[in-house]
Amino acid sequence: MTVRAAWLPPAGQTRADTRAAPIGTMTPAGPANTAPGVIPGGDPLSLTGAAAMQAQLGIGRAVVQGSTLQGAYPVAVTAPESLTFAPGHTQYDRIDLVVLRVYDQLFDTSGQTLAAVEIIPGTPASAPVAPAAPACSLPLWQVRVPVGASAGTGGITWATAVTDLRTFTVSAGGIRPDKSTDPGAYIGQWRDNNGRLERWSGSKWVDYPSGIGGIAPALSFTGGYIGQWRDSATGLDRWDGSAWIPLGGWKSYTPTWSGLDVLGASTFGGRYCRIGKRVDVVAWLNWGTGGSLGTGSITVSLPFTAANPSSAPWGWQGTGRYIDGGGNAWKSLVPVVERSGTAATVFAYRQSDLGWVSPGGAGYYWGSSNSTMRVQLSYESI
Repeated sequence: MTVRAAWLPPAGQTRADTRAAPIGTMTPAGPANTAPGVIPGGDPLSLTGAAAMQAQLGIGRAVVQGSTLQGAYPVAVTAPESLTFAPGHTQYDRIDLVVLRVYDQLFDTSGQTLAAVEIIPGTPASAPVAPAAPACSLPLWQVRVPVGASAGTGGITWATAVTDLRTFTVSAGGIRPDKSTDPGAYIGQWRDNNGRLERWSGSKWVDYPSGIGGIAPALSFTGGYIGQWRDSATGLDRWDGSAWIPLGGWKSYTPTWSGLDVLGASTFGGRYCRIGKRVDVVAWLNWGTGGSLGTGSITVSLPFTAANPSSAPWGWQGTGRYIDGGGNAWKSLVPVVERSGTAATVFAYRQSDLGWVSPGGAGYYWGSSNSTMRVQLSYESI
């Protein structure tokens, strides 16, 4: 026989059966159940087209789980198996299932004691689905048989008709190759998902770096925890709980501008970049209908409160520009942040002595659609 199962023949198994079958390859799926699957190694139990309506199943080994009372059956296919599919329906496609099946007359009504590779034919339909796998079997492949397919009409298009259903299993504690959505069998189980190592947490597969604080590879996936890092094409990304945020990336914020006589319909905005405690921020204000500058002190809110370090007694200052909208040259602005500040005070240069005064105090014009002020600075946050 070319399909062998250990611990199944009633008259005893041969020494060759024992050597060929994957005895000891058992991943627990419960207190008394074993996770079924194909034993990895090469391309086990592969399916290739051999003729219009024929395919060949390659050699390989697997574990087939029966009921809890039956236990698990180690099975080996030691020579390629030829499979012939029935002709297609006259009106609809159908989906057939290729399985590795164990018959055990001590637990079923088959009257047989053997392991076999079988085709489970599906039901033709306008939207066909694969049939359910029989008890004590392991699904391996789906094959879509098109309407009217036969040996004389071209048969099955093997390049597109076949779907791989193989799941893999390894010994307890081993790392299985797996990219399916199937849940893990126990907390602490590991798998290799297309080159990415993942651990089963009890509710989901979590990337390996989440357990050690390492950096995940540049792949698209949902982060496992807030603060997880991954590599990307532009550098490091950090998972904030809902999205990957590039390290050094800029975010928008809405600053509050105060001190103008009338804000009117002025528009404003801002962006910032925060790396650790360093914050780079830019904020702008564009004149709107009804806006009036006045001569009071103008401030703009910060995205984060400034720190209060003893080594920076005078805080921080940046740069800025002011466009009066009247066709005159740009004018300078100086944003200043004091320790523990929540806003920057915006100063202008007094022409007589270059002292700092409010923009209105320096005579800056504010009254057309082209009037705008922008400030930018770096500071230390708490």
